[in-house]
Amino acid sequence: MGQVVIIGPPNVGKSALLATLTNATPEVADYPFSTWTPTPGMMEMQNVQIQLIDTPPLKEGFVEPEMLNLIRRADLVCWSLISRDLPPELEDTITILDANRIVPRHLKDRQEEGRRLTFVPLLVLVNKYDDERYADDFEVLWELLEGEWTLLPVSAVTGRNLEHMKRVVFEQLDVIRVYAKPPGREPDFSTPFVLKTGSTVEEFAGKVHRDFIKNLKSARVWGSAIHDGQMVGRDHVLHDGDVVELRI
Repeated sequence: MGQVVIIGPPNVGKSALLATLTNATPEVADYPFSTWTPTPGMMEMQNVQIQLIDTPPLKEGFVEPEMLNLIRRADLVCWSLISRDLPPELEDTITILDANRIVPRHLKDRQEEGRRLTFVPLLVLVNKYDDERYADDFEVLWELLEGEWTLLPVSAVTGRNLEHMKRVVFEQLDVIRVYAKPPGREPDFSTPFVLKTGSTVEEFAGKVHRDFIKNLKSARVWGSAIHDGQMVGRDHVLHDGDVVELRI
């Protein structure tokens, strides 16, 4: 499944988010630089396991090449900041990433031609948004940034908006869940196969077992886009929640 990397400056609650959302047990402290190495954990969303990775603080002079490579390879970058520090920290982090040829994907059109850049999808988490007392700060922040960034207020302490965050992360990963139905049996809805949006029956077959790609004779699909149990070809594009029966 997708790999989601949590980045941010010191003391913005990255480790607390990881501990709340996953089975990981990172050191959570009120002082900066409590995380020195990347720490993974698994977050469940609708029977899909998504890997979250907490990282050391992203600060000038503290960025290791391995961490930059982790960001470049990420399927999604979650940028944890707090509202009172967001404008300057936003600028500082963008400067660090740009210096290492990493650019948020939504700013791609603003880049000069000729630079070899890595574009990453990015979601800004406004952390420590514990209750409605922070609503005014968030509104000011939203207006200041003029809707240019995707901002999501969350709290690892109270759980505020964390379920919504999980859904947004799942949507941002641009994946679908497809369920296998063995012939003559019911599908197992507890263990979906996770594919990129736009994947075909043939690609699903390869996920189930490599022998299916070579020996596949027919496929039937149950889903919202077609009639239940309809016979389809290898190039049929699947949708989220489809059930597929393969025969060899």
